[in-house]
Amino acid sequence: MEAKSISWIGGQHAFVLNIGQLRALQTNCNAGPETVLARIATGTWFIDDLIEPIRLGLIGGGMENAEAGPKVLHMLELHGAYSLKLTAHDVLTHALVGEVDDPVGEPDGVNLQETSGSSPSSTKPEPQ
Repeated sequence: MEAKSISWIGGQHAFVLNIGQLRALQTNCNAGPETVLARIATGTWFIDDLIEPIRLGLIGGGMENAEAGPKVLHMLELHGAYSLKLTAHDVLTHALVGEVDDPVGEPDGVNLQETSGSSPSSTKPEPQ
């Protein structure tokens, strides 16, 4: 999966949760990724449900572990837990769903049939 650039209280960073990060999330939150996402969405989250997706997403996006953990904890201390909620939700949604605005299949209006270059209406004689 490609990293997603997210602007959050800690700055603009690349986030991605690949299989290794998702497994670490399960272990660290004692729940599967979709359960963690549901807890965030419904307001029944635990503090690690907010910290871990961001920390692990930063690591997956290329930040060193030694920098990612302290960065998230510093943002938590400065701004409070609730300020991490939308970022954690966004990182997890990207990992589980992909790009929300990326439609599946061909765009509307694409005609995959070969054409002769003229439309049926242009070859009919006009009524007089």
